[in-house]
Amino acid sequence: MTLSIRERLLAAITTAVDGQYRIGQPRDDVDFPICVVQEGDEVASNDAHGFSVIELPIVVAKGEKTTDSSPDALRAKGHELLASIIEDIFVDQTFGGLADDVEYTLGGILSEPGNRCIAEAQFTVRYQTVRGDPYSNS
Repeated sequence: MTLSIRERLLAAITTAVDGQYRIGQPRDDVDFPICVVQEGDEVASNDAHGFSVIELPIVVAKGEKTTDSSPDALRAKGHELLASIIEDIFVDQTFGGLADDVEYTLGGILSEPGNRCIAEAQFTVRYQTVRGDPYSNS
């Protein structure tokens, strides 16, 4: 069975960040470390050459526990997680030729009571398909 460009792209992004696709919120410490990939609603337009040009919003969130629960340690760990998400996404911003480019659009960190840190980064992934054929990009 052939998978759509969107599905192959989401799988490639999830692999790139060593994450899981759309799982629920972590409930307790045994769920950490965690990395989650979630997509938003895409926006598409048609170009003059027979392609649909698509912008797909992606959110990647990573969470880990720390051994030091001081505010400085939590902040440093959160920024380390955020940086690692950005690095992972930009290793191959075409994800094996499936995407045209990626734009980092928003990011932030959160420390939870105790010793847990979460970083979240949002991206817009641009790709194209043949107009009317979500399985082909050429």
